Amino acid sequence: MNSARHVFGFFTILPLSRAGTIKDTARAGYLLPLVAAVLGGIEGLAGWGCERLFGQPVAAAAILAMALLLTGFHHSDGLADIGDAVMVHGDAARRIEVLKDRTMGIGAIGAVFLTYLISWAALLQLLISSGQGVRIVWSLMAVEISARLSLLMVTAVSAPSHEGSGSVFLANLKGWRSILGIVLSASGLAALALALPLAGIITAGAAAVFTGLILAAAGRHWFGGAGGDLMGAAVELGRMAALLSLVATLF
Repeated sequence: MNSARHVFGFFTILPLSRAGTIKDTARAGYLLPLVAAVLGGIEGLAGWGCERLFGQPVAAAAILAMALLLTGFHHSDGLADIGDAVMVHGDAARRIEVLKDRTMGIGAIGAVFLTYLISWAALLQLLISSGQGVRIVWSLMAVEISARLSLLMVTAVSAPSHEGSGSVFLANLKGWRSILGIVLSASGLAALALALPLAGIITAGAAAVFTGLILAAAGRHWFGGAGGDLMGAAVELGRMAALLSLVATLF
């Protein structure tokens, strides 16, 4: 229970936190699929209600807004920083320097805008494809679990690029913890296959795994490893990839 409160407190704004160190949270990171399932359920219920009141375009926007607000825009910051860093000409040290810069450049704006524009459009199509009802709740739980699976894949195969909170996660969310997180993610997706088409679940999970592995490889090339920003970007890009894959299967 303490581990769950550590991970909910760090990765969400839900009032479930318990005082602990970054190391405590990192060691509890295998519970990210649980966090994802709760967030997906809340997003799905919000979208279901908004769809009935305002229609599908507004519901898609409300779902995306909930996804960002419930995490305190925690992962969005990483996505923006990665967008700026990859636009820089220079070696890994120069790119890491840009990661630590708090200002936002055109790379950050472009990465955030394109990721969320595509995500919103995919959410709209998902609402159209899934029809009204509880199915949208199960779909968003699958999407959010897939997004955290992308992060777990990055941590499983990456070395730290520089010192910081990300390096603490990479040092402590390793071995059996990362494997357990991946297994719990797969188990959650398998359970949701009872309510959703199996092909959609498989493609969403596979897209998230592929996204995580691609980002890990890119991180080694760009930065010499991974950090907190890359892990945050993995969640946002993993969500987008899972949404696109699910929609492609259902549509």
